[in-house]
Amino acid sequence: MRRTLFACLAAAVVGTLAVAAASPKPAPTIAPADQALYERLSAAVSAAYDSARGGFVTRAGEPHEAAIELMLARGRDGDALALQRALQTLRWSRTLLDTVGGGYVNGTRDKDPKKAFLDKGTIPNARRLELLTQAWTFTKDGSYKRDARFVVDYFERVLLDPRGGFYTGQIGSIDLEPESNGIALQSWWRWAAVNAAPARRDFALKSEARLWRDCRLDELGFVRRTTFGQLREPALLGDQVEMGRAHLYAWSATGRDSELTRAKEVAAHVIERFRDPAKGSFRLEYAYERFGHSLRARRPFADNARAARFLVELGRATDGTLYLNAARRTWVAFDR
Repeated sequence: MRRTLFACLAAAVVGTLAVAAASPKPAPTIAPADQALYERLSAAVSAAYDSARGGFVTRAGEPHEAAIELMLARGRDGDALALQRALQTLRWSRTLLDTVGGGYVNGTRDKDPKKAFLDKGTIPNARRLELLTQAWTFTKDGSYKRDARFVVDYFERVLLDPRGGFYTGQIGSIDLEPESNGIALQSWWRWAAVNAAPARRDFALKSEARLWRDCRLDELGFVRRTTFGQLREPALLGDQVEMGRAHLYAWSATGRDSELTRAKEVAAHVIERFRDPAKGSFRLEYAYERFGHSLRARRPFADNARAARFLVELGRATDGTLYLNAARRTWVAFDR
């Protein structure tokens, strides 16, 4: 698991996973050490491919979207074996597609007929929608577009909040959660862009405006509130990063400078409030002292990898050395 997460971080470092900028910029020079790290960790991920399990699939029977995306990126760079393994895992993932109700179940364990419901979360469905969109645009295989439409239909029927934003899943909390919404909006922007869907574009803009208005405080950044507006827990790194990337995607798709400005605001907040000066990596939460600490499980590798990726993408889009240096400090902190 750790190898896969940091391979995706390294892939972000060298820019293979960066979003397309609204104005084209030349590819930056890649430091030899970063290139070597990327190749080494990519090889480790590739070696974790398990054909008996379905490809890049966890023991819980869940496809590892980060590994698939990394292999798709390498495939676009000419690595035929990486592309083959990514597409094979996507084909296996069709066993998790609910062709009746729409969307994907989270993993094979959720297909147990003894369970009272199918667990179909927003985050895994959004990540798989983005992968299907990438696979379709790269291979022109219409089967990926067909599967993506099943997911989009599920989003619009079940997960979409008419006021703007998405619920966290088919069941559970209806509170507006920045992390799951950020990931959902990223996939929504990619799908809307390749399908020239103005209605979906407008809904994404409406959703981002609502989250910025209702889920963001100047001091804490993006926060999670209850239905009654109370803060649920400290500000979380994952919420900042995924909403920052959503604004970056919006700028890439629309060219609106206001979206890039907001992405920069989020990045500045992450660097100022979440960075650990002693270690160089990012803390997972930030709060006023009186608020206490979150009871969520710690995900230092995953959240730091995603933070570094966001900063690299923003740095590439803006020629921002500050963002690139902050990202580099992150993976250097985990070097050991």
